[in-house]
Amino acid sequence: MSLNTELVKHCTSLRRLTHLDDLMTRMTSFDTEVWALRAENFPLKLIPENSKDYLCYIGVAREKLNAEYGQVHFLTFGHENFNSDGSVCNEGLLEHMYDIYCETIKNKMTIDDEVYLYPAEIDNGSLAYWSDIASNTWGVRDKPELKEFIKHNQLEGWVNWDALEEDLPKVYYPSEKEYDTESESDTKSETESETESESEDGEIKQDEDEPPRKRRKLILLSEDET
Repeated sequence: MSLNTELVKHCTSLRRLTHLDDLMTRMTSFDTEVWALRAENFPLKLIPENSKDYLCYIGVAREKLNAEYGQVHFLTFGHENFNSDGSVCNEGLLEHMYDIYCETIKNKMTIDDEVYLYPAEIDNGSLAYWSDIASNTWGVRDKPELKEFIKHNQLEGWVNWDALEEDLPKVYYPSEKEYDTESESDTKSETESETESESEDGEIKQDEDEPPRKRRKLILLSEDET
């Protein structure tokens, strides 16, 4: 969990709002559980008026996917409160709420398993929001990568991301600036990895496999690496 998320977690609380379940189930067409992030020791000037101290809300489908890599929950909606005059805007709190929700549910589970959160549906209304996350968080930038991402995370039959698929190009071609940045980053990472794996007597140690991290990002290997 990032430092910013930890800071948000320590001045808010995650609340279950059961009285809104039926309403949001009718509005989203998914059997929905409603959760909210409520301000506690949060900067007063950043709490929207008439919000009852609730900063944002998410809906989570009751049906969960028990995948090989963990338990997957599905978002049915997300909403951030703000003042109508734009004087208070907490844009970005939802992303912190996602991580706080996953950690909270994981801590309540009787088995040691990771919890993941994906949108149940990406439509034209939410396309701009999720296309940014798909590109920058999931590493999905074209149609083949999206198809592989869904397969990799065992989401077939569970999500409807047709709007995102239609919006993505058939093949993604990075700009010259992006290519140069990625090449420099890869070179730096390789150099650091080689330096860390050297022992004091000059021998090269074989890196131990690290435990798998959250599969929110898909890394495709080239043919030479497979």
